[in-house]
Amino acid sequence: MVDLVAATADHAEAFLGWRSETEMMRFNPLRAMSIEGAREHLGSCSCDLSDLQEGVTYRWIILSEGVVAGSVALKEVNLMMRVAEVSYGVAGSMQGRGIATQAVRMLLDRVFEQTALRRVIAYVHEHNAASCRVLEKLGFEREGLLREHYLIRGEPVNEWVFGILAREWVRRG
Repeated sequence: MVDLVAATADHAEAFLGWRSETEMMRFNPLRAMSIEGAREHLGSCSCDLSDLQEGVTYRWIILSEGVVAGSVALKEVNLMMRVAEVSYGVAGSMQGRGIATQAVRMLLDRVFEQTALRRVIAYVHEHNAASCRVLEKLGFEREGLLREHYLIRGEPVNEWVFGILAREWVRRG
């Protein structure tokens, strides 16, 4: 069973643990973060989708059978365009169990029920097949390849952009 709980500063150690794993660093443009930086970041996140704001990261910790497994977030909110980005990460020891798929599904249910967002996007490293499968299982469309979109450890990498519309999510219901 997967559950989403509000991210708090108390989750900083676990957050840093999976965030610094080799596979996570391989596929994501993550900046180095101290334990204090992680506490500050998680403490600044919100879970209140009823007060959606630009410049705020909405982050939840993913629990699987009561164990911290990763996090899922809604970020880069654009209220005028009614679009936001979803991101997620699961600890290596917890991958391959459908946890990310369940967590993103739960987040999208909340987003499309509680907000006026009309579209959610995700960026995925072109070689991260597992993350692409998560989104495709949920009905996201692979909309295009952004060439040299991110720098990871100073190297330009291509990213797939995926998107799903609120009306598509409701139809999947």
